[in-house]
Amino acid sequence: MNIVITGLPLVILLVGSLVVYAAPVWLAAKIVAVPDATLLRCLLSLFVASLLAGASLAASGPFALFLVPLSFLLAFMLVLRASFGQSFLLGVLALLGYALMFKLFGGMAMHHFGGSDAQQV
Repeated sequence: MNIVITGLPLVILLVGSLVVYAAPVWLAAKIVAVPDATLLRCLLSLFVASLLAGASLAASGPFALFLVPLSFLLAFMLVLRASFGQSFLLGVLALLGYALMFKLFGGMAMHHFGGSDAQQV
């Protein structure tokens, strides 16, 4: 069974997934009191950080394990105009937000779709 989604429903799904992707960073930026913490800037900072992380992975290979967190800190500092301390706290809080989100939604999906190790949420 193939499902094809086009037009306005596709745009709604795309915008919804981008908002869900940027929400933990936006909430963490609000908590840390970053001056330019808008949802669009948070999404742009994640895009820039992903580009920097990909470039560091291509340039340095396995050493990129150490460079990827620095690329996210740099993107937070440049796009959101945060200080180094704010960027570090923002990264830690966003990581905790993503972990909580995946734990909650992953458990709900496993419970809903009846996986073998479904968890009660």
